[in-house]
Amino acid sequence: MSDRLNVVLSAWLEGDTTLQTLVSHPAALQWILSADELEIAGILRFLESVPPTLSEPQRKFLDRVLNLLAMRLRDVEELDDSDLDRVASAYRKWGATHRMGHLLLALLSALASEESLEIFAELVVEQPPTNSNSAAIAFVPLLRRQEFPTETLFPKLLEALSHLTVAALVLDLANYITRTGMVDKHPAADRVDALGELFSGLVARLSKFETQPPTDAKEFAAAKLQVTEATSIALAICEAMALIGDTKAVGKIKPAMDLAHRKLRLEAAIALAQLGNEEGKEQLVELAAEPVCRPRVLAVAEDLNMLDKIPAEHQTEEAKVVGELAAWLSLDTQFGLPPHEVERVDQRTLGWPGFEQPVECHLIRYGYHMPGGTFQSVGIVGPVTQSFAVDLTSLPIQDIYAAFAGWQAEHPDVFELEPNKWQPNQAQLAENLRQRIESEGYESPQVAMLGFFFDDVRLIAATRREGQAGTAVADMRNTTFYPAGESRHPIGPREAYFIHTGREYLQTFNKDRPEWASLGASLEDVADSDDAGEVS
Repeated sequence: MSDRLNVVLSAWLEGDTTLQTLVSHPAALQWILSADELEIAGILRFLESVPPTLSEPQRKFLDRVLNLLAMRLRDVEELDDSDLDRVASAYRKWGATHRMGHLLLALLSALASEESLEIFAELVVEQPPTNSNSAAIAFVPLLRRQEFPTETLFPKLLEALSHLTVAALVLDLANYITRTGMVDKHPAADRVDALGELFSGLVARLSKFETQPPTDAKEFAAAKLQVTEATSIALAICEAMALIGDTKAVGKIKPAMDLAHRKLRLEAAIALAQLGNEEGKEQLVELAAEPVCRPRVLAVAEDLNMLDKIPAEHQTEEAKVVGELAAWLSLDTQFGLPPHEVERVDQRTLGWPGFEQPVECHLIRYGYHMPGGTFQSVGIVGPVTQSFAVDLTSLPIQDIYAAFAGWQAEHPDVFELEPNKWQPNQAQLAENLRQRIESEGYESPQVAMLGFFFDDVRLIAATRREGQAGTAVADMRNTTFYPAGESRHPIGPREAYFIHTGREYLQTFNKDRPEWASLGASLEDVADSDDAGEVS
């Protein structure tokens, strides 16, 4: 047994305290990335012995080991049958509800060999993960591959369509290998009738939820989870039907266009349009008016040679960028729903960090009106599509651009360190700067981090000045104050420092642009106060 492997096994036997120490020092397990065949086999034997019930330190430790092992296996062409059997044995022993089981499936999908994928398909069909988010982690390695032996997965994997937690993932994978040309025929091409029946059942369930939602809080939460899974499957079926190209699916898809769920209505209309159905095409034209749908509608309309049917006002540059931000905000990783109001408030060409040539930049103001109050802010489309969960509307336009430039710019000599990562000399420097800004009249500065900007070092601290909350950024010469604003979603130290560094980047990249130097107007100065923006 290697000394490195012995450290892992000994730590497990010694208990939670030792495991916590290893996890808190990531370098202690980095050797797994270069593990040899015997060490890999040893880790797999160890996994086979792991019990179904885990303490939190054990879970974190296993999570680290399994993730590193998955990365190591990307460089391994195959494991021998005994090692693959150990993975399968461990998965079956742990059980589908085990908090780490999906990572064992990810080991198999990361290998992507005929043998590993055959076992992967068997396990997913036989014992699918009970959590759809965990299941997604197991499928992700395949969705990132350009090539793998698809015949080892399909049609076997289609047997898992009866399991809601993996059905959408199975179809997404089938759609992916069809869309990318990895197969000549969609794996579910012979199952159009079965997919249609499944789709009808899902639409009926979603329709009932929309018309008769549960009134009990617990029942509503459980039903909402089921609706999320049902919607994911229905969306995947829409794409599958379009890729299969069988027009007998039209009758099954049409009822989805009567649902309130905008994304499903959109994807149903796209599928119908791609199948040549006129009602689907008409619905697409109507949906182009909704900013959140517009990017997808325009892309499909171009593919179908029907852009001439989309009103010209929905194809302008302004309409496109407004739609792009609305669609981005509606992603599950962002707000999860489209903004209620959205409008472009500024556009200009700027030199931008990371780009050799000037780029078109668009600032988009948006708002959400919720029962708990209104949230509004500004996003950017152009060099990046981005927004922050703080209200930027009170800032001058120049500082809004600076916030996004400071966030996006990357350079090895530009970084931030929080106090728990400081060296003693850095801690002393921070204390000296803190004392200085306190002597300058800033109230009770709370240090957030040190910023390193090439040869300069800055202290970033939350504070107050003359009763106003904000952030002080102090270097060896000057202190700059950034007000937090009066919003319920104030600008914090991190966003303030983005503005600070962004100003420096943009001043450098736009030194020959006089319009940049004079750009100090606020949104209120440039936005048309009579225009409430598009409703998304």
